Amino acid sequence: MQYFTLSEIEPRIWVMLTGCNFRCRGCFRPARDGGGTALTANKTLDIMEEACLSYYGMVPAEAMITGGEPTLDKAYLLSLVKGLREKGFKEIVLMTNGYALGEDEDYVHELEEAGLTEAHVDLKAFSEDVHRWYTGKSNKPVLRAIAKLNDSGIELLVQTIYMPGIVDEAEIEKIAKFLASLNKNMRYRINPFAPTFAHEKVTRRPTLEEMERAYEVASRYLPNAIISRSCYREYPTPPPQKTWITVYPDLTVKRRGMKDQADERLSWLSRIRPRESVVEDWKKEEWDFKLRHSLVGISEAKEYVAKEEKAGSGSGPVKVKFPRVLHDLTKTREIELDFDGSTTIGEVLERLVEEFGEEFREKIMDGSEIKRSFNVYLNGMNIKNLEGIRTVVKGNAEIIILSWVSGG
Repeated sequence: MQYFTLSEIEPRIWVMLTGCNFRCRGCFRPARDGGGTALTANKTLDIMEEACLSYYGMVPAEAMITGGEPTLDKAYLLSLVKGLREKGFKEIVLMTNGYALGEDEDYVHELEEAGLTEAHVDLKAFSEDVHRWYTGKSNKPVLRAIAKLNDSGIELLVQTIYMPGIVDEAEIEKIAKFLASLNKNMRYRINPFAPTFAHEKVTRRPTLEEMERAYEVASRYLPNAIISRSCYREYPTPPPQKTWITVYPDLTVKRRGMKDQADERLSWLSRIRPRESVVEDWKKEEWDFKLRHSLVGISEAKEYVAKEEKAGSGSGPVKVKFPRVLHDLTKTREIELDFDGSTTIGEVLERLVEEFGEEFREKIMDGSEIKRSFNVYLNGMNIKNLEGIRTVVKGNAEIIILSWVSGG
């Protein structure tokens, strides 16, 4: 166990385990090399529950198990998943390279029986030689794991990192064809390679045009292909996160920021290559949120339009969710508003001013526009990628207001 991460957006916990059976050349996770604190599953659950009760006053509905590679100790993972279910978690998500799930004939079934609800599998490459070169392992168990998960009751997301000259459009097309042969509606996500903190700088960061081409290739076979949504699902285009709550196994709590994460990875990489070169890479690239923001629009705009067309005119209340920074003012996490027919984001904001007073306007508005320190999402889409405050809102819509100080 390395640490837990608590979301500041809404109650959710990440469990970070250490160690990995792959040696990916471009890995950016210090957790792959071990470390942390050895805990039993029961002790992990006790600490996790205490951390959640202390911070949230409740046990959240969702837990994410990540690493490193969480599947290395089967007995531990099964006990952890079962324990999370017994403690009331409704959504239990496993992030894995899939290798152990494909090697062990019963692993997927046992995870489903224990209560796992969702799995995110990293498929590094479809070509066996590329996969062996990059990870040091065959991809055959990974492909079997994907097939097994697809046949199970566990919700599945497969993701691949686009690496120019290594895993590019040709390799993405092979992956998409394979996934479509199992299930044409399978969810598939393509993320860009980020060389800044990579264990080895095997290639460069892809361009926006390359990512667009990869998306177009994948979407020919998989209508649910998406681009660069990180680990967010409700918040597909989050603002750059600034801080998040980290709880260590001794229950020490630290609000960490991007600099803390950078220092952690710089320390890790400094054992491999000169610290000066790592720092220089960091200064040149840092966290390229501008590119990320451009990337998420590739698949989201198309998906949003399709959703809106399917939804029709819509009827019912509009739900608005607030970030923690507004809770002192709103006294609630969310509110439902009734409108006579469709409305706009601007009109919804005016209703919120009526509900919570002029202080609400002063908090999030700068004249007639939303302050830069806040982002507004309509049904998962950043309104900056739509028509801003003039964006039309229909019944049964969900609006999420996020501050840039909120993390995930």
